[in-house]
Amino acid sequence: MKELSFFKGYQQEDKKRASFDSLSVKTFGLSFETWYQSGYWRDKCIPYTLFDGEKAVANVSVNIMNFSIIGHQQRTIQIGTVMTDKAYRNQGLSRKLMEKVFEDWKAESHLIYLFANSTVWDFYPKLGFKSVKEYQYQRTITPTKQANFTKLDMNNKENREKLHDYAQNTCSLGKISMQENADLVMFYCIMMYKDNVFYLPKLDAIAIAVINGRKLQILDVFSKKEQNLDDIIDALSDQSIDTLQLGFVPKDCSSYERIPIDEKEKDEMLFVEADKTALFDENQLMFPLLSHT
Repeated sequence: MKELSFFKGYQQEDKKRASFDSLSVKTFGLSFETWYQSGYWRDKCIPYTLFDGEKAVANVSVNIMNFSIIGHQQRTIQIGTVMTDKAYRNQGLSRKLMEKVFEDWKAESHLIYLFANSTVWDFYPKLGFKSVKEYQYQRTITPTKQANFTKLDMNNKENREKLHDYAQNTCSLGKISMQENADLVMFYCIMMYKDNVFYLPKLDAIAIAVINGRKLQILDVFSKKEQNLDDIIDALSDQSIDTLQLGFVPKDCSSYERIPIDEKEKDEMLFVEADKTALFDENQLMFPLLSHT
């Protein structure tokens, strides 16, 4: 096996970042360059990468994630962008990188976790992870008012800055809420959800939402003041909507149907450290969708 060079946290170095991005595009069809050029790839997403010369060949990214989980402040590490160039697979490179992550972060965090697709579900238990069940919340709704929102153009710098500000200083509506990681929210909202960012003027709140037929999916809500979730739902719904699905766990679940997430359908399973599954086993939770890396 060739001798490879290890680098981490190098995203400000153009050549290394470009090679990382090339591997990501080849592996996932996903580029991080727009996120970086927009100024939002900062120090909470740390690539751990093996290079063959100037070519990135294997990566595991550390994402520093501060959460409020049922009222408790938790510093977690989410592992993401796990990828190896096809020519370098089956050499234990991901394992080496994962071991380095644990060496650096095990003692510095309350929990290390990741989301994995079905091709590697047998791999992570060998590294001390265990799969846990997640639950999504939904209910039927009957809108009583006319929807009242405006779309925010994410190509507009002022709109991006406004969203970042609200996301960084939000009063959460969820049992699990991401704290002070607006940069990750921006990753989603300048790329895959750039057409799904809405301002609710009467509430002074911003919602990331998707309408699909008669279903409204609210991925998250950002506001600097406490909000009533029902008011948010009313502002986003018109008479064509009859089903609401949330991308987070609401603080009050009493009126919602709890649905186990089908990992096979989504081809994604949550793995956490094997000795730290009790929180999920006992509380029927899910990490907010906009916190996935």
